[in-house]
Amino acid sequence: MFPRLLVGCAATAALSLALACSRDSANSPVAPAPTGSMTITDVATSASTADSPGSLRSSSAPTSNGGPRITVAGNARVINGGTLAVAIDGDAPFSTVYMFVGGRTLGLVGEFGGGIAGHYEIRLPSARSSTSVLLTFPQEIALDRFDLQFAVANAAGAVGPYVTLSTEVTRVGTGDVQVTLSWDKDSDVDLHVVAPGGEEVYYGRRQAPSGGQLDLDSNAGCSIDGVRNENITWPIGRAPRGTYTVRVDYWSACNVAQTNYNVLVNNGGNVQVVTGSFTGNGDRGGAGSGRTVATFERTTGPTAIVVTEALSPTTASQFLKKLVMPQAGR
Repeated sequence: MFPRLLVGCAATAALSLALACSRDSANSPVAPAPTGSMTITDVATSASTADSPGSLRSSSAPTSNGGPRITVAGNARVINGGTLAVAIDGDAPFSTVYMFVGGRTLGLVGEFGGGIAGHYEIRLPSARSSTSVLLTFPQEIALDRFDLQFAVANAAGAVGPYVTLSTEVTRVGTGDVQVTLSWDKDSDVDLHVVAPGGEEVYYGRRQAPSGGQLDLDSNAGCSIDGVRNENITWPIGRAPRGTYTVRVDYWSACNVAQTNYNVLVNNGGNVQVVTGSFTGNGDRGGAGSGRTVATFERTTGPTAIVVTEALSPTTASQFLKKLVMPQAGR
């Protein structure tokens, strides 16, 4: 089954010709991207639930045949090297979740295709009417935007219609160490990483002498931007050896009842993911604040810089700017 072209190109069953003519289509809402031999792992490196890892399948996802209908919800903004939690709710119990990349990704429409091979299959240990799927993304994503297509199957194997979650990539830095934070509500959650020697990188000290940098800070002071991701990284060859501590701080709830978060640590290709949640009002915390969610060790790299200095004037200005931001709904 081949997808239909958007208005502006002659219909054809050959994907290569479809891509060629789509490049000239002024009416296409999303510019097509060349894929070559792109597979789903070039876009999403894993898909899982809290109690079941997803299996990578090289074949096409199964077609719909009368199974449960679902709704999906998740952040429309993702970052390279980050995570995304997708909430799935069905109108009947389901036992399997399917996910592939397609739709408008290449300027094409229709349930199938998109020029990206493969799909994920998540077999749940028990039937349920709702679940959350956690996706992880590679440090390099070739596309600026893509559609995630989800469907579920009941215990008898009947697959429901596919539902689209459209996403856009916000580019962030990567390196020998990359730590990302994503969350699901319009609250202010902060990422802190303490490097060997005591350097703490967070919104109040965005740039560390060793090269560590916070290059994405979202919803600062409840000034809601919809990104709901943060990123701290050390460039290749700059991350000092020693022990790193990762903390997550609930700066403000911004009037939401609960916030769920996901942290991904990429230490030279060794990846760990931590999930959690916050309730309450938040602590408006600065240096030293937050919940410790991970520690990790680097055995290579330069000698750690021991930090004893006070905040620089620039850093102090950034810190105060956040503290005096008006709070949403107050």
